[in-house]
Amino acid sequence: MLMSLLRFLALLGCCSLPQFVSAFVANSKTAFTPVTTTTTKGTHQDNHVCPCAAAAKSFLLVGTRAKIARANENMMACHSSNRSHKIALFSQTSAKTETEVTHVVLETLEKRLKKGSLTDEEKITAIEASDFLLDRLDELDKGDAPQQMEQDSNVHEQQQQQQQQQQQIYDEHDLRTAVAQMDTNAISQMIQSGLEMDEATTNEAFWTVVQAVDLAEAQDRPLPANVTQMLHHIFDADRKHLLLREKHTTNVTCMQPDDSQGLEGAARKMNYIFDDGDHKNLPLMPGRKCEGGNCCDKCSRNIFPTFASDAECDLETFPELSAFTFNNLETASAGTILQFVRLVERVRRTIAYEYGLPLKTILPLQAYSRKYVAGMTQKGGGGGEGDFVTLHTDEATHSGYHYSCVLYLSTQGEDFEGGNFVFNDPVPKSSQEEEEEGSKDVNYQEYSDEIDEDLLELLKRGELPDEIIFNEDKQDDEAAATSLDSLEDEIRRAGRVLTPFHPTRGSAVIFSSGWENMHEVEKITSGVRYAVPCFFTTCPVPDAAYEQMHVGKPKTDEDIADDWLHLLLAHRKEEPMESVGRVKELLMKWHYMCAPLSEH
Repeated sequence: MLMSLLRFLALLGCCSLPQFVSAFVANSKTAFTPVTTTTTKGTHQDNHVCPCAAAAKSFLLVGTRAKIARANENMMACHSSNRSHKIALFSQTSAKTETEVTHVVLETLEKRLKKGSLTDEEKITAIEASDFLLDRLDELDKGDAPQQMEQDSNVHEQQQQQQQQQQQIYDEHDLRTAVAQMDTNAISQMIQSGLEMDEATTNEAFWTVVQAVDLAEAQDRPLPANVTQMLHHIFDADRKHLLLREKHTTNVTCMQPDDSQGLEGAARKMNYIFDDGDHKNLPLMPGRKCEGGNCCDKCSRNIFPTFASDAECDLETFPELSAFTFNNLETASAGTILQFVRLVERVRRTIAYEYGLPLKTILPLQAYSRKYVAGMTQKGGGGGEGDFVTLHTDEATHSGYHYSCVLYLSTQGEDFEGGNFVFNDPVPKSSQEEEEEGSKDVNYQEYSDEIDEDLLELLKRGELPDEIIFNEDKQDDEAAATSLDSLEDEIRRAGRVLTPFHPTRGSAVIFSSGWENMHEVEKITSGVRYAVPCFFTTCPVPDAAYEQMHVGKPKTDEDIADDWLHLLLAHRKEEPMESVGRVKELLMKWHYMCAPLSEH
């Protein structure tokens, strides 16, 4: 407190602290005469008007010279006693510690301001306090201040060094050791101290978890809580690693079906419902439908050339990834199950990051892996083994699909040919109008002499005949087939802008699921393509749904581990209805299983 008072006084103006306190003690009446300052260093004269001195005089202004003389006599009487004894008395008496002395000065000033005068006793007390302050100032002048500042600086440096030492207590070797020992508490402390799990350490942690799960199953024991805690660290690390990898983002305008076009619009919608080829003609308007959910109002397409490493997509290491579904886990290895969950969770966290959504509001609605084989006919909405996927919109397929991803497990040109993933957009209006100014029949004219007119009309309507009879000559057949394929491609491209993506192992496409992102998969001409489509919703799960579960939301780390075991890792035979119920519960509990309790 003394130092705070001294610093405050020093800020008052032009004079030094010794000058101010000397003026305070001397209590000279005239503020506009030269100030004589007396300190233990000697006497000197300032030949300028000092506002600080004037302020000091105004605090303890004595009305007459007689009072000044009497005050000086009292001061001299104090000095007649042993000076060191007096200082010792101030130092030893609890009432006259530095804090108390400061209080005396402040109280004296307050009384003077309130009462307008001081008693002799009060003046003596103030002079003694001021003398004590002068002695302290003298000590500061002799070097205490720099020493104190140096001490303060040293203390600050020591504190910083201690903090740095606390952060440097651990190193990468300690982190790897903790990972190998599944010491999740130590890992948490190391991460809080500033360490991060690099990709190699994260993969070591993953396989440590796999071993722990296999051991628990072999010994028929409950899954330890530190297994799921380690998984949470892995998921966090995966997301951070992805931030350092290449990404290409294209922002697009969100689109939804246009309900304002009356009967004509309704008719076009009916065409769309009954004819997949007419999907591109659906009337649209800007905006995000996001039925029942809480989507971001921004839409985009995100390409990640290296969303996962080759090792993470290796079908020899994870053979069940070639055809994985949560409904059939009886024969899937723990490693494959955990790896599939790891990849899906990486997508979920990426969606939350890219679209600025709270992680807990995003849940997987469907996720599976499939193979697409050249020469196979597609059945269903993209989940079969067909060699192409027709033009579609994910949110039109299921109203709860709000964000989509396709992760690739094989590479075009190595494992298969063809099979581009294609975003299919309308030509910008201005360009389309310019194109329509030319001949509307130019796309079809060059083929009119080679193709039957009835067949041409069918193709223009997006239809195909049940049977096509070509000339008996093989060369003519091949030419006709080539001509037909070319015509189909011309029709497909008419008025559209196609943006293909060439799949590679570990790459991923993540995008908003609305009508702004119509897409298709071109025909695979040879080989097999493996991919992981997954779809996410922002529709909230009602609390009543959790209450109807046999075991509701997890409340402890042990509860989370039990859910992982029961819903994913039990390796038990199930009836179809039983597996459907389990998967439904799994997807609703996904966030509670894949995030620590602090994020529930």
